[in-house]
Amino acid sequence: MRYTSYELTRLSVLTALALALSVTESIFFPAALFPVPGMRLGLVNVVTLIAVYLFGAVPALIIVVLRCVITFAFSGNLTGFLLSLSGGVLALFVMLLLRNTRKLSFFGVSMGGAAAHNIGQILAACLLTRTFAVISYLPVLLIVAVVTGLAVALLSVPVYKALAALRAGGHT
Repeated sequence: MRYTSYELTRLSVLTALALALSVTESIFFPAALFPVPGMRLGLVNVVTLIAVYLFGAVPALIIVVLRCVITFAFSGNLTGFLLSLSGGVLALFVMLLLRNTRKLSFFGVSMGGAAAHNIGQILAACLLTRTFAVISYLPVLLIVAVVTGLAVALLSVPVYKALAALRAGGHT
């Protein structure tokens, strides 16, 4: 697939935004603030959700994979990379499926993506630890996914509307 300079720039900006949100979240919302170990707000999913709605599957996948690879390149954390990639790709796949059903709102798609992200990470953790014991943690994460999915959607809606308006006005 060939991309124009404009499309490559757009993907680069969105990837950089995803990385910036990830770093910002780590700095301002450290894990110690949350009652559930491993919980994050998932601000990076704002970019994924917007990419799903505005640009489609392939650009959104490129953004998710690049974000994971670049984060790994700077952190060197292979476990974190595998968990992030598995959660991100499954979340993207579910968001695309839910969006295409046209039966769920932006909020439903976001919550589905948040739940899928947690499921992807738990499945990867099962493979990495070679035990299914970590699945017992999934119900807690799925409850948290409802809250984080709603928060991501609330943050995404105004950004999506502004970008969609720009696009409709001929500023693609």
